Amino acid sequence: MKTPRFITFTGADDTTDIDAMCQLYRDYPIEWGLLFSPKRQGQGRYPSLDFIKRLVEAHPMEYAAHLCGDYSRAVLAGQFIDHLDLINHNFARVQVNTTDPVADPYRVALYWNESLIEPILQCRGAFPLGREVSWLFDASGGRGIEPSSWPAAPAHQFVGFAGGLKPTNVGAAMKTLGAIATHFWIDMESGVRDENDRFSVDLCRQVCEVVYGKPGYAK
Repeated sequence: MKTPRFITFTGADDTTDIDAMCQLYRDYPIEWGLLFSPKRQGQGRYPSLDFIKRLVEAHPMEYAAHLCGDYSRAVLAGQFIDHLDLINHNFARVQVNTTDPVADPYRVALYWNESLIEPILQCRGAFPLGREVSWLFDASGGRGIEPSSWPAAPAHQFVGFAGGLKPTNVGAAMKTLGAIATHFWIDMESGVRDENDRFSVDLCRQVCEVVYGKPGYAK
């Protein structure tokens, strides 16, 4: 069974144990997706800027900035957004969350060209063939809804899969994804939140153990 190059866990916030995040990162190939929104920063799933700075500046790990709301609309329009220095110096990837079906991947790629950040856009159906950005299939949009089917990845293209993944179904999903993709990552948000809707590093660890096995066998 093919395994993802890494797993992105999205939604850590001020209530999340940073030490536990660091330990999981040492054990498995993972990336932390941190949500940015000008209207929701500091609320559940959207960490405060103080938390983000403390995390990324003191703990070098793999990070992806997930831009939402007015931030994503500004990037699509080629306009300046706040906190660019923070993102450019501490994040390897940026995901522009949008439901716009005609979002221009060329414009998004150009926006991050000088910083050498890998840009990500989402698709709801078949993967586009262009490589200006990395494509994440995500029909769920953070709602925790598993798709009825997954699109096949174009040959030799690095793509992502998201949508309703969690500890109880990720093993079955890997059997499917490993057969239709060669180079891929998976992303999950709602599936690693506990009964109180808090981001759970313990659930992240459960996912990693299903996908990669016990620590020591993953890297």
